[in-house]
Amino acid sequence: MKQKLPNGRARRKRFLWWTLPVITLMACALFFAYVTASEQLSAYEEFERMRAEVSRDTFYDGISIDGVALGGMTMDEARAALADRQTVQADSFELFLDAGEMTWRISSQEVPMSWNTEELLQRAWAIGRAGTLEERYAAIRKLKEPGLSVAYFSEFTYDRQAVRALTDEVAARLTVEPKNASVVAFNVTDRTFAFSDEQMGQRVDAEALYQTVVAMLDQGSYGATVPVSVQTVSPSVTRAQLEANYGLISTYTTKTTSNENRNTNIRLAAEAFNGLMIAPGEEISFNETTGERTREKGYLEAGAIENGRTVQEVGGGVCQVSSTLFNTLLRANFDIVTRRPHAWPSDYVPRGEDATVDWPRLDLVMRNTSEAPVFLAAWYEDRTVTVEAYGLSLGEGLSIDLWSETSYTKTPTEIVETYNPDLPVGTREKVKDARTGYRVETYKLWLQNGVEISREYLYTSEYATIYEEYEYNYGYEPEEP
Repeated sequence: MKQKLPNGRARRKRFLWWTLPVITLMACALFFAYVTASEQLSAYEEFERMRAEVSRDTFYDGISIDGVALGGMTMDEARAALADRQTVQADSFELFLDAGEMTWRISSQEVPMSWNTEELLQRAWAIGRAGTLEERYAAIRKLKEPGLSVAYFSEFTYDRQAVRALTDEVAARLTVEPKNASVVAFNVTDRTFAFSDEQMGQRVDAEALYQTVVAMLDQGSYGATVPVSVQTVSPSVTRAQLEANYGLISTYTTKTTSNENRNTNIRLAAEAFNGLMIAPGEEISFNETTGERTREKGYLEAGAIENGRTVQEVGGGVCQVSSTLFNTLLRANFDIVTRRPHAWPSDYVPRGEDATVDWPRLDLVMRNTSEAPVFLAAWYEDRTVTVEAYGLSLGEGLSIDLWSETSYTKTPTEIVETYNPDLPVGTREKVKDARTGYRVETYKLWLQNGVEISREYLYTSEYATIYEEYEYNYGYEPEEP
């Protein structure tokens, strides 16, 4: 544009050169502002996208457990989805035990099961939820890259003790104890026996069955059938063995005196044992078997030992039966439970091989060590008393005998005088005979066809020395020495 001058001439306006840099600078500033604003807007939009992604209250994409994709699921939804899968797995958890006519099922209904699913869910939930926003977003984006997704597989366990209880129960149900043949009757008159038959048993190896079952469960062999091995168990005693080996084990006889009362007592005591059965491990008591020896039972007065003296007593003489029984049972391999020797040795058995009894304080008690019952036959006849023991043989050619050895002897050399004011004045009466004292050791001898093969110490018998003793009354009480 031209400007007119006062004289009428037009004047050209000059261009200001310095405005060009200003304009350029302003244009650059505007462009920079635009670029900066665009970048900030893009960063803000990216931030919002990141914040929205990491703020999800569901599992991130690219995470799975047991093949179940958890992306987009809440924790409760994920638990429910996995619970359905576990139900299917639990339903398939079963085995069958086949024992022929009987079958048992082992399943999750009887065996508690558990999974580590909750632990895996917490681990999966933690992915992308630790660190800065950028770190969390980077972890989430990484899950979407090929080959970088996260897959967990749960582990489950089952109650092995519950399995053992089930297999043990099966083994117990199938186990039948064998039954030995036994003696059911003894005819003491003709010495014959009646036997029962043996019965076979069966058993199952409970430990082997348990190990087989858990091995198949651990392998995942669900639905399989496990054959139960049932083994036949034979009894230890058969009827044939009893018939071949049952019979007379031992017998012992002693001679009695001519005293009729004493022989009557011996006969009654022997009859109490005639036909008696002693079961394996059972104890036999002389006093319990005969009971108290009383007149009402037919026992009579006869000689007996009391306080080192011979006295008349109802039932006197029955110690000969107890001593005869003692010798028979020792030879039948019975154990001694209670036994006492007499005050002095008896003349009807060797020294050290007697057994005294007295109701109710002194008793003879023996125990049957055999695995079979032992039957007794006992009787008095012609001034002898005999006791026989019938049972399983001690072994082919084996028998037992006794041997006693006197290790100490003391002969009385003094006479004892005792004042008794109840005697008639001027009299002197013998009240005790002198008796030699002994110590005797008794041994059990094992014989093979009559030849000793071993011996064992049984017991020691002590017979006190008894001095000859008199009571007197000379009409005055003797002075103290």
